[in-house]
Amino acid sequence: MREEKQLGLEAVDVRRYLERSGGTYSGDVSFLARGEYSLNYLVRGDEDLVVRLVTGSQIGLPLEEQAPYEHHALKLLAPSNVTPKPYLVDPAPKGLPYPLIIEEYLPGRPLDYATDIKAAAHCVAAIHVLGVPAEHRLQLHPDPAPAIFTESRSLAEPYLQWTGASEQSKAGLRKGFERIESFLEQKDLLTGDDLAIVNYDLNTHNFVVHDGEARLLDWEKARIAPRTQDLAHFLLPTTTLWRDASATLLSQEQEREFIDAYLEKNPMPDVERFHTQLAAMRTIVSLRAVSWCAWALRETARISRPIVNEETLNKSRQYLKPEFLARLFAA
Repeated sequence: MREEKQLGLEAVDVRRYLERSGGTYSGDVSFLARGEYSLNYLVRGDEDLVVRLVTGSQIGLPLEEQAPYEHHALKLLAPSNVTPKPYLVDPAPKGLPYPLIIEEYLPGRPLDYATDIKAAAHCVAAIHVLGVPAEHRLQLHPDPAPAIFTESRSLAEPYLQWTGASEQSKAGLRKGFERIESFLEQKDLLTGDDLAIVNYDLNTHNFVVHDGEARLLDWEKARIAPRTQDLAHFLLPTTTLWRDASATLLSQEQEREFIDAYLEKNPMPDVERFHTQLAAMRTIVSLRAVSWCAWALRETARISRPIVNEETLNKSRQYLKPEFLARLFAA
């Protein structure tokens, strides 16, 4: 409650908006959760709903365009039956400070790597099997490697120039950039017919598991890209170790279980190429993750105060340790 009040908003404001909508959406309203760029309210009624207020964009869109973009993505994803059904989008809701989306509430708990690997794989496969919907309006990234390389370089460069950073850590980062440069020379490595709608943020708290089935929330960064981008993000230790409460280093057996379950529901015509792309994408996505950590550590030192919470800073320090980088970018 305190977080929403800091932004000048309370559940009663959302309730008033729903009442003005003519009673189509009604029920008890309570604060549900705050995302990085959203405020979410639970509406209890004949059908439980989520009112999602969009407070910013992670993909460079103006605020008034972000909510329609996410709503559009949810409409495209609806045939998968593993994402929230969208009901309404309002880019300028009267009486509320942010655009909103009204969508289906999906009950459940966060994903547990120990028990839910196969369920997660089937969920992601159900989305990717949709392919590229006709007449979509999503951002298109058929080969994300060059853009990720450029972004990672801009994030990491202040750290690489910083005298306060470990020289061994800098060497580990540079090895990651060298690995990606070798991928960039292979022009067709990540292009082809393997594009799909990807979530771009497959962490445990974007899944909800209910009755043994996993479903996927939070589609504000949806885009059309190689499906291996989602798979790499899910498997990488930079993802699985990020949250202290669920930190897990996946074993080779768990990784195989995930990939086998995924391919069971979404077979690839060229499995060898699929595995080659996945290996490359793992390096590309992990470089972006540790480059952001390098930026966060350098920026925190520069301004002499944390720009993110202490848990995030501790993970960033862990990910920049030479031994962690060596494992991440091992050939």
